[in-house]
Amino acid sequence: MSTAPDRLAIVTGGHARVGEAISRLLAARGWSVLIHARQGAARAQALSQELHGPDSPGIWVADLAAPDAALASFAELLASPRLSGAARPRQIALVHNASIFENDDRDSVTSERWRAHHALHYETPVRLMLALARACPEGQAVVLLDQNVENLHDQFLSYCLSKGAMHAALKRLALSLAPFRVNAVAPGPTLVPATADVAAFEAAAQATPLGGAVDPREVADAVAWLLEAHRVTAQTIFVDAGQHLRQWREPAA
Repeated sequence: MSTAPDRLAIVTGGHARVGEAISRLLAARGWSVLIHARQGAARAQALSQELHGPDSPGIWVADLAAPDAALASFAELLASPRLSGAARPRQIALVHNASIFENDDRDSVTSERWRAHHALHYETPVRLMLALARACPEGQAVVLLDQNVENLHDQFLSYCLSKGAMHAALKRLALSLAPFRVNAVAPGPTLVPATADVAAFEAAAQATPLGGAVDPREVADAVAWLLEAHRVTAQTIFVDAGQHLRQWREPAA
């Protein structure tokens, strides 16, 4: 007989790449993981069933690059029987991992790309946090940023500015929403982006102070630690092999 979960984590983009590593580790640590997907719902459903079997909390399908629609969908999710009333988990956490990674610069930035990056990396996660804090004041959020919030360069302009905006908002949100906690993890070179030059990525990873790429499970470890560090808020953990300590250029897409 299934029972209501005690701790539930909503992991955006939780069915693939780093998101999958986060979902797997949290499930192994006793969290019920509700996996979000924009595409790949079948893959998300299969992973949810693998992790939880008959106790699966299901999945959430939404386009987080469309903030108004995403917020409406999230409100429906929070009001659903599995997350409201007597069935509501004691702890609810949002892990915002979903991301897009496209290269542009001062000569190639477009309004469409600008809006997409800022919606997914900044506006939507902030609005989801506000909604979750209202519904579950004792909840929390962990946002996946990027080491580039401390390591400035002239590539991936829309991506970097949108991640930087989220980083700049972190402390204000933590103060405004307390006791709801808000933290972040800023990875460095982890998995080769689909559009990146593999050799350039590997060279950048080897040039870090610790000399190598980050295992996705190490990013997941940092997320799990923050979720369970009950007196920690407004903190960003850099899991980047020290990459943010040295100026560098992103692998060219």
